[in-house]
Amino acid sequence: MNLQVDEGTDSGLILAAEECPPESFEKFHSFSTNDNVIIRKLSAHGPVLIRGGRGSGKSALLIEAYRRMRAGEAVFPVYISLRYLPLLQSDGPEYIQHFCMLLSEHIQKELSLRGFAEDFPSVSEEIRLQLGLAQLSQNLNRRIVLLFDDAAHIGREKPLEVFFDLFRTISSNLTSCKASIYPGVTKFGVRFDVFNDSTVVDISRSDVAAVPDFFPEVVRARYPKLAQRSMFSDRLSPQQFANLLGRAVVGNLRGFILACNRFLLQEKIGIPEMSKCFLEMAQDYYWPLMDEVAPKLGVYEPLIEPARELIEAIVENSARPVKSGQRTIAQDRVLIHRQLVSQNIKLFEISEYLGFVARREASRAMKSGGRGPVFAINLCSLLDSIPSTRLTNEMMEEWLSGAQEAAEIHISGQAFSSIKLPALVEEHGLAILTKQVSVLGKSSAYPYGLGPNVIDRLRNAGIHTVGELVSKTNEELDRIEYIGDVRIQQIRDVLYQAIWM
Repeated sequence: MNLQVDEGTDSGLILAAEECPPESFEKFHSFSTNDNVIIRKLSAHGPVLIRGGRGSGKSALLIEAYRRMRAGEAVFPVYISLRYLPLLQSDGPEYIQHFCMLLSEHIQKELSLRGFAEDFPSVSEEIRLQLGLAQLSQNLNRRIVLLFDDAAHIGREKPLEVFFDLFRTISSNLTSCKASIYPGVTKFGVRFDVFNDSTVVDISRSDVAAVPDFFPEVVRARYPKLAQRSMFSDRLSPQQFANLLGRAVVGNLRGFILACNRFLLQEKIGIPEMSKCFLEMAQDYYWPLMDEVAPKLGVYEPLIEPARELIEAIVENSARPVKSGQRTIAQDRVLIHRQLVSQNIKLFEISEYLGFVARREASRAMKSGGRGPVFAINLCSLLDSIPSTRLTNEMMEEWLSGAQEAAEIHISGQAFSSIKLPALVEEHGLAILTKQVSVLGKSSAYPYGLGPNVIDRLRNAGIHTVGELVSKTNEELDRIEYIGDVRIQQIRDVLYQAIWM
């Protein structure tokens, strides 16, 4: 998947695939051979969970699967984004009621858009939802596929147990459920067995040596200028450029697109330009993500600083041999004892979600004894930590080959010894909802945020917090002077980025 940013096209405000206007989706997205395999799985029988970090392309895959099924006659697909504040603020029976009503509305809307004469009742109970889906499938003589996007939120885990219970309950031979989840989602409830009750598809692409054509294919499809040999110096080929950027952002599509955008106005691209891009991404993209994500982590908000310390410790561990002269090239992967990972599991989940690391292997034997997972390290942060802060041809070749030995952090080491985990408070909702609307202003955390004039007009209209803003209808916002349809859409897009993961 790839979000296109054409020269001359202001698509900067499209922060995620689910925010892309339906009529523009095909224009802004293309799909690789590997993506097509995943899309076929999303269209097939049986429940499927696609797992990947922020900006990895989960939403785009769900939407494209929906679009392709919609073009056929054997399936009735419904795409539902669960970016719905009442779901985020409820639990138990209240969550079920909101969920059933929301799904009913989407099914009714889809029936209307497709011109079907069938009707679907507005239901608020699980049993009535099951019966309604079964009846609809028989009346249409089609299998129903429900694609749930943004179901998982790291900061609000309890409702996830209710969601996955519903996911399991409404799945049948007539209704197939699909959903996107983050690597940090672990609360599936007592009734849902993630591997027995679903097929899990991991869309991590951090190992470019294993999929050497994926990122070059993305560049050729959406950045043809950056696929021309004449754009590059003698020591850098278009294939190396695409794969090195893909490896630098540990396979994250959103990070990859943002990195590619930095080269659109370049006349010539060489290794020095790649170095500059990595260092800028480390400073003005990755670390600001911490500030953006912190207030929407709920009970885990106090873990953002320990997560920062964890990332710094991992990067320092890999950069230390270069600083001491033992190595000339920093190790770009790290093998960490499973006990250390278990003790800091939420910190790793946050780090993986943000794209600082990506789990490459689930378990490998360590030289020092024991076993642990292997994580690929973000090359932007790694380059920023070595003394020269300069990319070389030798580094590039070694990092792309994937043959370098992984660094180790063993159980008796001191790498994580200074990290202290704070006590977590009781569930109290998301802090972002209580923040002043000024936090949505343009900044490194919100590069497409609201301008000062918009924020002033919102305040003058009596809207002071993010929670108050998100509760306003489009009609209420439209009554504010100089805030029309375009500005309302921008406000909604920034709110989506601020509140949902």
